Amino acid sequence: MLISIFLIFLASLITSYFYKKFERGIQVILSALTLGIIIYYCTFIAPVSGGETFTFYHAWVDSLNIHLSFYIDGLSLFFTLLISIFGLLVLLYSFKYMEEYKQRNRFFGYLLFFMGSMLGLVQSSNLISLFIFWELTSFSSFLLIGFNAHKEESRRAARQALLVTAGGGLALMAGFIFLEIITNSGFNLVEILNSSDKIVDSSLAPAALVLIAIGAISKSAQFPLHFWLPNAMAAPTPVSAYLHSATMVKAGVYLIFRLNPIFQDIPLWGYLIGITGAVTMTFGAFKAFQEDDLKRILAYTTISALGIFFMMTGAGGKEAFNAVILYVLAHALYKGGLFLTAGSIDHQAGTRNVSQLSDLSRKMPYTSIALTLCFASMAGIIPFIGFVGKESLYEVLYHSNEPLATVYLVLLFIAGALFTAISIDVVYNALLVKGKLHDKKISEAKFLMVLSPLVLATGGFIMGLIPGVSVEPLLKWASVSIYPADPSMKLKLWHGFNFVLLLSVLTIFTGVGIYFIRKTLIKFTKPELLKADFWYDKTIQGIGTSSRVLTDIVQNGYLRNYVSMVIMTFSIIIILVLIKENLLFLPALEAITEGMEIYEIVIISLITIAVIILFNTKSRLIVTATFGIIGYSIALAYTLFSAPDVAITQFLAETLTLILLILILHKLPAYTLKRLKSHRKYLPIAVVFGSIMTFISYTMLNYEKDSDLKTFFLEKSISEGKGENAVNVILVDFRALDTLGEITVLTITMIGIIALLRVQYKKRKI
Repeated sequence: MLISIFLIFLASLITSYFYKKFERGIQVILSALTLGIIIYYCTFIAPVSGGETFTFYHAWVDSLNIHLSFYIDGLSLFFTLLISIFGLLVLLYSFKYMEEYKQRNRFFGYLLFFMGSMLGLVQSSNLISLFIFWELTSFSSFLLIGFNAHKEESRRAARQALLVTAGGGLALMAGFIFLEIITNSGFNLVEILNSSDKIVDSSLAPAALVLIAIGAISKSAQFPLHFWLPNAMAAPTPVSAYLHSATMVKAGVYLIFRLNPIFQDIPLWGYLIGITGAVTMTFGAFKAFQEDDLKRILAYTTISALGIFFMMTGAGGKEAFNAVILYVLAHALYKGGLFLTAGSIDHQAGTRNVSQLSDLSRKMPYTSIALTLCFASMAGIIPFIGFVGKESLYEVLYHSNEPLATVYLVLLFIAGALFTAISIDVVYNALLVKGKLHDKKISEAKFLMVLSPLVLATGGFIMGLIPGVSVEPLLKWASVSIYPADPSMKLKLWHGFNFVLLLSVLTIFTGVGIYFIRKTLIKFTKPELLKADFWYDKTIQGIGTSSRVLTDIVQNGYLRNYVSMVIMTFSIIIILVLIKENLLFLPALEAITEGMEIYEIVIISLITIAVIILFNTKSRLIVTATFGIIGYSIALAYTLFSAPDVAITQFLAETLTLILLILILHKLPAYTLKRLKSHRKYLPIAVVFGSIMTFISYTMLNYEKDSDLKTFFLEKSISEGKGENAVNVILVDFRALDTLGEITVLTITMIGIIALLRVQYKKRKI
């Protein structure tokens, strides 16, 4: 398993550099490699159908429980084959579609990189490695969507897709961490799936559930995070066919399928996933009906189909899962074919707007056949696989006891009718109507561009005729992976005349009726304020504006602002800690002034008066003098409290500081009244910080607790440090490295100042 994924990544790297030099040879190698991988994974079908599972484990970062561990069961095998088979078909199509692109080597490198990431995602059994592959799909899709980087539309779409899906990935990672906290499984997916009881009983389960759902919703373009998908149609058509119909957008679907067993007993999961899906399904169908660009039509119908997957998963139960996994296959077949035919039409006709297309059935007959067959499957017409899938969905919802089943059934009927109307509109106007493109020479697409959509269209037809033989074995064991207690699954084309068949017929007739009144319905477009893309733009603008404002506040080039913010943050943290520990109190005035001598009052008064003068003077010379008064007063206090060594240090520091300040006063700008007023805004911060430090000092003086450290220093100062002054011994002996570090910092500062002065001197000399 690991080797197959590694080979794809290696092929991605080699292709990026050598594709244009050895184009034909590399095309053959890539086709053979992908086909070989398909054959390799097909060998798992028989044992998986017999109930076997396969694991591969490679230790990576043991200390963090991050491992490259892979797991193959029915569900992962289903998605693996979907990814690899569609990968081969898209590769074959792209060999011709991309042959005129100068940077096609990069395109194929990115495409293979994405394929490897998707295979790693659906096979990972370690949540961290799954998350890594999840983010790799976002990164590789960013490269593919923005492939036409010379176009602003492509760059914007790529950024948008990356922001939404990678942002959802952050929520997903948080959800995975919650699951690890709950289960203590070492991020092992298999162990987590076996810990459903523990998860359901945990108070953290709702948080994990919501975060994981956000990740899946962003990846699978669910409302309201759907807007990136239609804009991603700026990518080359093979990208849309592969990423946005069969693979990437189904990553979120795979995730909710995989984790459904552990969350299905939590009501919030069913309602969150189900309602989100129902809204997305309905919204996507209506938006698709309003579009004229064929790729955007397909994008919105994809959003609608993804909503169906979410809705049915939310409906819950094995029968619902059986129906939805069948519809996943049906959707991949018809939507992949439709995207590829849309690309062929755009490539040959120069436009993909339905209103500008005409008479393609005569000019592009094989492409038209593929397009018609795929739209027939999307509309749910018998005998296509889309019909079997739609009937299965109707059957489950009709017999379901879920509270919202009836609502889901009605909305599914509406979406199905709109799908039918869209299919009729495109097929009739693009293929049958004559005259709109009569001046343009249009010919059939090249063989490889016709082959892939025809294979998908024909596959949907054959699978619809004999679903019990063609798809039931694999789908059954995909279902058993989620519901192991019940391996039953019966797929067939015809179930007789019943209410579900009547619903299918009514869906088609309703769609025909909608087609005839389409112009009236299209007039009811949504206002700008209800468009998610509008709110995305406003959000990005808001982030930019708020970032600029925040930067102007916290990084405005003024050192005093930086210092004040640090002090303010520190003060808030200290206050919160004091409140939490119930240590914040107002000391009694008597306790503070008790035993205070007159000389102490004089020193405090002197410092207080100096501070008041400091905040009100306009003269820098007076500011310097008041700094000196404050510093010398503090040094005097040290002397009175029997700390002569500290006092001497303070006297020396103050003297040097005063000399330096006086020497540079004439270099400073004028000290205006405006500057003075602006500085007063820092007074509250200074008062709060000073009060906190005073309170902490007072508290520590009155906090009696034996300190082994204090005793150690006092006892060892003479015997170990050979000094009678404990403070000095601590500075130069016990904490000598700290002191050396401080000296080093001061030395480096001095060297920097000298260098700056020399530069300034040289400039003046020049």
